[in-house]
Amino acid sequence: MGEVIYFNCFEVAPEHEDDFWKLYNAVNAYMSKKPGYISNRMHRALSPDSRYRFINVPIFESAELFWAAHDDGFKAVVGSNVWPGFNNEGTLCEFVEERTREGMNSLLAAR
Repeated sequence: MGEVIYFNCFEVAPEHEDDFWKLYNAVNAYMSKKPGYISNRMHRALSPDSRYRFINVPIFESAELFWAAHDDGFKAVVGSNVWPGFNNEGTLCEFVEERTREGMNSLLAAR
């Protein structure tokens, strides 16, 4: 399968952004040291009343390494309630196609 991308969408009220960033920075500091971690990008909605204020997009070398990174150390950073106070939804994905001005790169044709 290769690299995997996790799209994690967070509901964060504008008045709680500082608390969210503190937790996010602690989690990212931990996860960035885990085997298989490649990168991470955090996106913020342009509208402050958007349901999902932040969308976190980490990339790992494999699904196995991604899930292994969510170990007891991860749970200690975020507490027993994962991302307490910030409702979130996420899904793990694989890369299948990219389109740019120069053309298309697709893994679908290889299947």
